[in-house]
Amino acid sequence: MAGIANFWKGKRVGLALGGGGVRGFSHVGVLKILEQEDIRIDLIAGTSAGALIGGAYASGLDSREIQRRIETYISSPAFNGSTLKSLGMAVNPVKKNRVEKIVHFVKSRFYQVRAFFHPAILPAEDLQSLVDYFIADIRIEEARIPFVAVATDLLSGQRIAFREGSMRKAVMASCAVPGAMEPIRHGDWLLTDGGVTSLVPVQAAREAGADVVIAVVVDRSIGAAGDLDTAPEIIYRAGEITADKLEAAELREADVIIRPRVGDLHWMDFGRAGDLIREGEIAAQEALKEIHRALPIGSKVSHLARRLLSKMKIS
Repeated sequence: MAGIANFWKGKRVGLALGGGGVRGFSHVGVLKILEQEDIRIDLIAGTSAGALIGGAYASGLDSREIQRRIETYISSPAFNGSTLKSLGMAVNPVKKNRVEKIVHFVKSRFYQVRAFFHPAILPAEDLQSLVDYFIADIRIEEARIPFVAVATDLLSGQRIAFREGSMRKAVMASCAVPGAMEPIRHGDWLLTDGGVTSLVPVQAAREAGADVVIAVVVDRSIGAAGDLDTAPEIIYRAGEITADKLEAAELREADVIIRPRVGDLHWMDFGRAGDLIREGEIAAQEALKEIHRALPIGSKVSHLARRLLSKMKIS
């Protein structure tokens, strides 16, 4: 009987939210559809942008509140006066006038030179401001939904999965893109972006106890190679191939894979937040049949019961 009970209600559904910079705004659209469909998520694992959105959601914000905060943050003085905004504008494909082109060219060259003398291009305050805006000052153990933030230790090369401690510090470490953001010191670790070792944290979700894992992938497709005439181009392409193979291996352990159509959007281009959220909704809608097939029986029965109760209340 105990085995039947575990099969009926003991299965846990985990959500693995991948990294991809601003493309991670697509996660909000996915969460919105899961809410609308009344699909219960028992735990969340997040890498980089996935840790930021997943951490906010696990802490108690719903998808609409996270979307509102994104819109408010992008129009805030803190963001508009930040280096994050300046670099985002430099990579934004929107046509610029002559003066804007010169300004962005000079700024981008300044940041490139800065990188030779500092561990990061962006000031730590920019990332801290972003994280503090979305993440409550709580411990991970206090989250409404069990949460895991994935980072990478630069010293040992190991994947680090935070399941306790400061929520903000764990998310900061997970979001610290190498070269762009300064690594985070934590005890004997020197932490950087979780995407270095686990771009979509399916394994971390499994290790945290998920029986069914829904993975959301928001990185750019590797695509065909462009020009490979210089050493930096070849090195960058080799890194793309390595990351793609590592991601594919981890995704084989997922039960459902959702891929919002993020195109070739640069990870720092904040100009299309609304479009990205809608792409997340579309991709989640398209995956609903697969999600329902993957859900354990207990979750399906609970889902149907909640739907029935909701209709009875409306009538």
